[in-house]
Amino acid sequence: MIRKIGVLGISLLCFAAIVSCEKDFNNIGNSVVDNTKFETGEILLDVEITPINIESVRADNITLGNSAQYWLGGYKSGNYKTIQSSIVSQLGLLGSLKTEDVKAATEDGQIDSFYVLDKVVLKIPYTATNTGKESDGKPKFRLDSILGNTAIATSLKIYKNGTYLNSLDPTNPTKSNSFESNYDYYSQISDPINDLLNEDANFSFKPSPVDTMLVLTRNISNGNTYKDTVRLANKAPFLTVPLDMAKMKALFWDEFKNDQFKTAEAFNTYFKGVILKTEGTDGAMVPISLLGTSTSVSIDFHYTITTFERKAGESALVLKDTLPSTYSFPLSGVRNSIYATSAATTVTPADNFVLQGTAGTMANVKIIDDTKLQELKANNWLINDASLTFYVNQTINTDKNILPQKLLLYQNKDNGSAGVTPTQISDSYNETTTFGGSLGLSEDDKPEKYNFRITDYLSDLLDGTTSDILPLILKVYNDPTDNAIKNNALDINVRTYNWNPRGVTLLNGNETANGVKRAVLKVSYSKEK
Repeated sequence: MIRKIGVLGISLLCFAAIVSCEKDFNNIGNSVVDNTKFETGEILLDVEITPINIESVRADNITLGNSAQYWLGGYKSGNYKTIQSSIVSQLGLLGSLKTEDVKAATEDGQIDSFYVLDKVVLKIPYTATNTGKESDGKPKFRLDSILGNTAIATSLKIYKNGTYLNSLDPTNPTKSNSFESNYDYYSQISDPINDLLNEDANFSFKPSPVDTMLVLTRNISNGNTYKDTVRLANKAPFLTVPLDMAKMKALFWDEFKNDQFKTAEAFNTYFKGVILKTEGTDGAMVPISLLGTSTSVSIDFHYTITTFERKAGESALVLKDTLPSTYSFPLSGVRNSIYATSAATTVTPADNFVLQGTAGTMANVKIIDDTKLQELKANNWLINDASLTFYVNQTINTDKNILPQKLLLYQNKDNGSAGVTPTQISDSYNETTTFGGSLGLSEDDKPEKYNFRITDYLSDLLDGTTSDILPLILKVYNDPTDNAIKNNALDINVRTYNWNPRGVTLLNGNETANGVKRAVLKVSYSKEK
């Protein structure tokens, strides 16, 4: 009979110290008298790896509330799928929207305030870190987590969305809706020319840490103008996409007083949101925040309020004040990422396989079949440790910073209804501190391997706790949706969300080609002499 006692060292002295505290260890073979009855050993089990192409992933925020990261732009790495990442989102509705003159009585007379729309832009703050100060004393920033080539411009078109982003399933309103990353929004744009909201239809951008301000012309109602500089609260870098003033004025500014801007439901029915569509075959992909904070993505209506005062008994208006102001409509409500992918331009080397997040690739990992299972059961071993290791192709993957920092190993379990359910394996939540999956580095700080300890999983197979020998699935880890413990509660279901576009090339289980760095399951065991 095989019993599992957790992760132990294989030295006999350490083994004796631990098992002496285990009451039920005496049940093993019903004949344990002292530690001289056991010997330890180690075997290597070959694994069979089969790549899995991912067509799409769930990419909306409906059940998540807020997903942690969205990407905008293109990422071409050669060895992995080229990804063009776009975003569709509703807008949040503001209150107390005004565009008309306001008249108020004062003890001196009457004040007239005039609202003039100056500019409409889409503001996209970059994820950046303040690294100190420039020589002129201005803050210095580094853009974080950018993938790709920032020297190549990326086309960005802003469209009026034609799809109503319903949070409830239209076929069954008692259930939540869902949107895949390859959902077709573009075919539902009724008029691609008029629904394009860019001021410049050929707008493109290169992410830059020095883009920390917007200079615009303010229009005073007496006919004068002046220049004004707009910055984020923390003076961080951001991208500004000028929008067509005439279109945005007709869609928003001129309609603020009407019913479609009275409630969120009416507003989302009237204006279904925007599509931030990137185009190109190369360039950079940048992470952005859509968390509804002051540094979130928004459509900003910059306007100027000019106040004139009429003194009592006088007919002339006198300029009293000029107030710059902004209405910011955040990208809020239902949102979805759009991933357009194309095949890698470099062929994966023989006896290697590729993992990539988002709509990239996963892998089937077959570690045991029924014949091998019965053979291992017959050995009547105590499993001390089972480690599954995948080595990085260090010729291709030289930069640890652009690789997935963690992978996930799980199982598509037979659900009894001619299908499978993606499920966490027990080690991921019973042995959270030792389960592993993180990128391991070599002594010279190079990316080297990913290691998983699946002692519980293998022991459950050998002692009959489970008989499900379907292959394990290896994928790029998505934080936090791939956590087995969420909000201090166990969630064994593995979701299809993934917004991690990083890729890695790993060596497969071919011993002839990959030698000691082949993918392999190493099992340490104890048995009666």
